Order: sequence, then structure tokens, then C-alpha cells
Amino acid sequence: MSLFTINKEKCKGDGACVMECPLGLIVMDANAHVPVPREGAESVCINCGHCVAVCPHGAFSLALMPVEECRELSAGWNLSAQKIETFFKGRRSVRIYKKDIVPRETFEKLIDIARYAPSGINRQPVRWIVIHDPAQVQKIADETINWMRSLVNEQSPMAQSLHMQSLIDAWEKGKDLICRQAPHLILTYALKDDMTASGACTIATTYLELAAVSFGLGTCWAGYVNMALNFWPNAKKLAGIPAKASCFSVMMIGYPKLPYFRVPLRNPSRITWG
Repeated sequence: MSLFTINKEKCKGDGACVMECPLGLIVMDANAHVPVPREGAESVCINCGHCVAVCPHGAFSLALMPVEECRELSAGWNLSAQKIETFFKGRRSVRIYKKDIVPRETFEKLIDIARYAPSGINRQPVRWIVIHDPAQVQKIADETINWMRSLVNEQSPMAQSLHMQSLIDAWEKGKDLICRQAPHLILTYALKDDMTASGACTIATTYLELAAVSFGLGTCWAGYVNMALNFWPNAKKLAGIPAKASCFSVMMIGYPKLPYFRVPLRNPSRITWG
């Protein structure tokens, strides 16, 4: 099977696909004036789909990505710089949640959006776990506390630097500073030996975090849980992460209890020009 097909009636020979291919696998046939794959292109193509996306005429189809199955973007689909700035600066990490349960369908929509996040050489290594049951969230928080207790008992420098004893004390007094009583958690994981996984999972989770606002949801990165899932086998097993995988992000998520009305200040950017 050929790597791609060209609709010769639609193709204008403008070479957009040739210029766009990240690996330079497409060339223009000098005689037919249509794109053709370089020799051996089938074995190295990463199926990123840029060639399909960039063709203004809808003439290009990858073997695994027919142009008819790729949604066409309408004019003006991208947001203005002003809207993006206001949205990014106005979004807050949420640490106080309502008890309302988020429907599973909402999580499916969110993850469907987040799976379009970029990944190294289009490996798409991200795998998702949704801890939907609030009681299970609290069990994971409890195991995170157990991990912290073990570090405190060992007089671990990590326990001291992250003030774990104060978190344990709060937990024992009924105050959850681990998962903040969030009703749900969303985890990403991937195989330990995949060098692209850390970046891909972080970017995908960031996509989800930003998209969540449009569903009326609030999020916050659960860094303590993330560490426990990688260092404390009981927590990892409880979350359902496979033995050969590492957890790369944990996100608390739910309906925020409080709204926000202004943008807090931040330090000036530190920029070095080369």
C-alpha cells in the first residue's frame, strides 16, 4: 500500500505538503507535478498528518488518515491574542471543590481534546486513568500520607524539605491537604523507558487543564500524589498503574466552589536574548 494518495483533480502542485513534512519524506514528481513519497518513506513516516492538514485543496490522504475523516477548520477558528491573554492570566488552580460529581461523559470529552496535544515524533505515549469515585480519591490520599510517614520515620531530607510532617498533622486532624477533597483525579502514565513520555504527559495534562475551564471545571496539579505513585508501591497498585509504567502527572478536578474576580501579580519574566 502506498504511503499516501493524491487526488489529481484537486491537487494544484503548490508543494505545501513537500514543505510541511517534518521528516522531508515528500518530493514533487518533476514530470507529473504531483507529490510522491521518497524511497523508504513508508518505514519512517510518523503519521503526524501535517501533510493532510496543510493541503488547502483537500487533495492529500495518508493511507492511515483519509482526508475525508479529518475535520476541516473554518475561518477564524483561532482565538485573538487578547482573549488568550485574559484566559491564561485569569485561570487559577482550584483547591476548594463542590461535592458534585462530574459525569463520565465530560471526562471522555476532555480527554478526547487532550489527546491532540503534541508528542515527540508523534509517539502518543500518554495513557489515562480517571479516579472517578471520591472514596477512591481519599484512599489514594491516605496512601500518600502513609508514604510520607515512612519518609518522616526515615528522617528523609525530602520529608524535611517538603514539610511532610505538617501535612501528616493536618491529615490526622481531618484536613486534606493532599487531594483537597477533590471529587476526582486524572492520572497520566506511560512506559518507564519511553524517553518522550514525560514531556508528552505533561503537555497533554496541560491541554486538559486549560480545556477543563470551558466545562465549568477547576483543576490543580497533585504533586504529592504523583510522587507517591512512583515511590510507594501500595499507592501505585491502588491507582491501577501497570508495573512497567511510571506516573507522569496527577490532576485534581471538580467543580470549583469559589469564583475568581481578578488577576494576581507575578514576578517579571526572566529573559535572556541570544
